[in-house]
Amino acid sequence: MYITGIRIRNFRNIADAELSFDKDLNIFVGRNAQGKTNICEAISVCLGQSFRKVRFSQFVPAEDPKAEVGIKLYFYDDISDRENMIDCTVNKTGISVKYNGIKMKDAAELYGVLKYVVFIPEHLNLIKGSPDIRRDYLDDVALMQTKTHLKKLSRYNKGLKQRNNILSNNNGDERTVGALLAPWNDVLAAEGINVTFGRLKYFSFLKKCAAALYSDLTGGSESLDMKYISSVFKTEGINFDDVDVLYKTYVAKLEKNLGAEMKLRYTLSGIHRDDVNFYINGLAARDFASQGQLRSAALALKLSEAEIIRRKNKTDPVIILDDILSELDGTRREYILNHIEKSQVFITCCNINDLSSLSGGKAWQTENGIFTEIKIK
Repeated sequence: MYITGIRIRNFRNIADAELSFDKDLNIFVGRNAQGKTNICEAISVCLGQSFRKVRFSQFVPAEDPKAEVGIKLYFYDDISDRENMIDCTVNKTGISVKYNGIKMKDAAELYGVLKYVVFIPEHLNLIKGSPDIRRDYLDDVALMQTKTHLKKLSRYNKGLKQRNNILSNNNGDERTVGALLAPWNDVLAAEGINVTFGRLKYFSFLKKCAAALYSDLTGGSESLDMKYISSVFKTEGINFDDVDVLYKTYVAKLEKNLGAEMKLRYTLSGIHRDDVNFYINGLAARDFASQGQLRSAALALKLSEAEIIRRKNKTDPVIILDDILSELDGTRREYILNHIEKSQVFITCCNINDLSSLSGGKAWQTENGIFTEIKIK
């Protein structure tokens, strides 16, 4: 699959633009706040939701709040062997979406019609941010492959809420509180095992693929390693063949923590406390990595996500890389520009000199929402 073109009206600072894209590489270069990210965001809006995760009302130009936003996205589907069109209209009443002329209930119905992966600067927090960001990411990756993961996670979270409510209001009687927690220990153990299985099923591939991609990015000069830290099992090498043993281990851990949990009034162990650690050349990335290394590690992770989609769905996802080239050395920039194979790639950057190693594709100078095609060489 690949995007053949886009037509945009009144989307943020883009008053009117119509672009035809290269099948392989497309680059938008210009100063900050000129519209580079906006055109990439417009693509994501047509495919389900903005990667900025904002309200539709924010798409309307600030200087013309009554304007109607229009986005038409054209893409070639190698399965149906045809060009398709998604037509999005946004106004004060909401968003209207048509797919090949057929009206959809909402844009979310188009999720998965065209697979894509996005890198934005905020994804550096996958490496250095809080543990909940990494947990959410692994759950999102698992959810992309199987919707049942969400059901397991939802049941766990509901059980965790009930358990924490009991701990929050406990009267200091350990026997009574233990009896009240018992059924919720069962829920957390059963669903916690399921969620852990879902996370690790794809984590093992992410770990191996990201390590290989990171090595390629750095010309083999650096290594990346990832470790899943389970607050219950203390290892990522969990044997899921004997679920009964895992269940008993999980419940025993919850029961062992009872005294401390009654004092703190919340649950100390479980999948909601798990984490992922990243290591570059053997050192903890969150503590020792440079900005370029953090960016490279996050990119390797996102490109690995694309490979999961490729293998699972037998299609090549579109890859959107927003502000990826800054803080990277020449070796890493050259790899991104010329060696991300199979997928169609969209890149935004500020410095045209970063494109000196570019060997193909199309590029546009971006200024005040206007896109002017340029030749790099």
